Amino acid sequence: MIRKKGQIIRLDTPHTTLVVKADSAEYLYYGKKLASTVGFEYLAGTPCKIFSQYGFDDYTEPSVLLENADGGFSTAFTYSRSKILTEKPEIPGLPSSYGEGKTIELKYVDTPTRVALYLYYTVFEDSDVIAVSSKLVNASKKELHIRRLASLQLDLLGDYSFVTFEGTWARERQKISRTVGKGVFYNDSKKGSSSHNRNPFVMAEGKDGVYAFNLVYSGNHKEIFEACESGRTRVLTGINDFMFRWTLAPGEEFDAPEAVMCYAPDEDGVSNEMHAFVGEHIVRGKWKKKERPVLVNNWEGTYFDFNEEKILDIARAAKKTGVELFVLEDGWFGNRCDDHRALGDWFDNVEKTGGGLKHLADKIRELGLDFGIWVEPEMINEDSDLFRAHPNFAMRIPGREPTRMRNQLMLNLADEKVQNHVVRVITDVIARSGAAYVKWDYNRSFTDCYGKGVVQGEYFHRYMLGYYRIVSRITKKFPSVLFEGCAGGGGRLDLGNLCYLQQFWTSDDTDARQRVKIQDGTSYGYPQTIMGAHVSACPNHQTGDSNPLETRFNVACGGVLGYELDMSKFSEEELEIVSKQIAFYKEYRKVLQFGDYYRLGDAFGGNVTGFMTVSKDKNTAVAVVIAYEYIIAGPELTIGFKGLNPAAVYEVTTREQDNYKDVLSFTAGGDLLMNGKIPMRDLYADTQSWENSRRLYARMFVFKKAK
Repeated sequence: MIRKKGQIIRLDTPHTTLVVKADSAEYLYYGKKLASTVGFEYLAGTPCKIFSQYGFDDYTEPSVLLENADGGFSTAFTYSRSKILTEKPEIPGLPSSYGEGKTIELKYVDTPTRVALYLYYTVFEDSDVIAVSSKLVNASKKELHIRRLASLQLDLLGDYSFVTFEGTWARERQKISRTVGKGVFYNDSKKGSSSHNRNPFVMAEGKDGVYAFNLVYSGNHKEIFEACESGRTRVLTGINDFMFRWTLAPGEEFDAPEAVMCYAPDEDGVSNEMHAFVGEHIVRGKWKKKERPVLVNNWEGTYFDFNEEKILDIARAAKKTGVELFVLEDGWFGNRCDDHRALGDWFDNVEKTGGGLKHLADKIRELGLDFGIWVEPEMINEDSDLFRAHPNFAMRIPGREPTRMRNQLMLNLADEKVQNHVVRVITDVIARSGAAYVKWDYNRSFTDCYGKGVVQGEYFHRYMLGYYRIVSRITKKFPSVLFEGCAGGGGRLDLGNLCYLQQFWTSDDTDARQRVKIQDGTSYGYPQTIMGAHVSACPNHQTGDSNPLETRFNVACGGVLGYELDMSKFSEEELEIVSKQIAFYKEYRKVLQFGDYYRLGDAFGGNVTGFMTVSKDKNTAVAVVIAYEYIIAGPELTIGFKGLNPAAVYEVTTREQDNYKDVLSFTAGGDLLMNGKIPMRDLYADTQSWENSRRLYARMFVFKKAK
């Protein structure tokens, strides 16, 4: 709901209130929903701004910075008007949230240059997340250059911790909280993608609660957290101004990507607000609320070394266990026998597929499995037919030797000819294979940023606009296909991609111990239904660690379940274990994938952690409790479950596991189960606990409301 009274604008979500004073461009209030509708005028004069600019006495980080035609950087945007829009405006060429809601449009004008700044705030009736975006319009007769245009600015009064989700390949989204005194802190990417290193989802935590921010964008981003001497804390998010200089000709407009923000009293509250928002207003299409299939992917089972019979052997074994989807990974095309060649050659390798992609896909379907395919459309090897025919398609700086990551170059997606080529060849791959699932990979970061005819200060963003054109066209052609994004694992997992791709490969690291932290960090801003989470072979291919098959399954239940190994090598006993796992997962798939999500313990500190998903009616819940290691003579382990109905009585059982033969069963009230004192003595009842004290221990609990 949006209400205007003079220059006071109030935006209400189900549980939060945002109050803006339009003429002075100030935030008057943002937080827990207010019952009163009067008295806001007495809050006027606070220093909390909705945008900031250079040229006044505000020396903190600006949200708008323009290089004017006269060479100066000063602007004086002043209030022009505001109006309520009944429909949320689209952002041309960029992904954004969608759904029924109301939007307030605020217009400010820099009179000397005749440049207009538009700010948009959208509220949805069913969500506590507010969508924010900005736009510049050059109404002058002179060219100017945008040096920075933040998507969102929020000034807060008081002291806050800055929470980011950082890492690297195979160690993405590790939660880091910084207690900030005074100073400026950045969370950014210069890699051309949202990156493994610093995700665009951040939080500000203070005594009054938690404020969360996320950018609906997949390219270079920058979040600024500035604690000022005045007692004000400024948060900015938007396109990174690194190597950014956008020319805005007379009459042209520039749209910044959308950003979103939300408030909740605690971290779990923020997570569930973001999860609900992503599920309802970001993810689209057939798979929006549809349960995701259990899959097997052959990558870690075979890498490039496979043929038709090997693939069918894996598929036959998978079918026995209840797997629903087979995904054919890298190596099926051109002369792709290693990662030095053939990227870009999206024609069948008949020797490896036994007669072509359609032939193999049909064989898989005859076994009763859906067929999925891996592609990496944005990349090219120099040893490829495509490069030999079109070397100009590759991103390279003339006269310089290119940097090669994973033995590959990037395609110049800022070029419309390249865009059309990618759409054509990938459309053909999906059509001729009849794929029900497509894994879209992106395996390296930007270097050698150059595109003929593209101003270099615009290249990063023009590439991203080209990528969005491609992925939008392809996904619209195949509305029934489940698309999963991948970027060397989770290097481009963001809200921008999730507007087109319904889920994402969370990380290339499939080790259960590492996945606990990776999935936990991801869960703060993204729901479990978008997180690909696979059971892999042991010793693990990335870390060399070994954990029981049951433990690996328990951890993988924190996302969308899959198996990343050669199932044809399973013993009959292992096939039986996996069959029971998948049967259990299917029974509770809806609550595991779409239930409210709660974290148990602290994955980034202490020994005991886990997660819990609870059905919307609170009648059913599943929890996984995890201990990182067995501690001799340690304190009694206890846990408090979350999200249950405190007034209800629950029948609690543990899932029967091969390494935990005894099934625990008891009845308890929801309030008791959540009091933090439920003993976990049985967590170490693994017969092998003494053989490896650093083994990961995990048990799964099921809660059903007693009749």
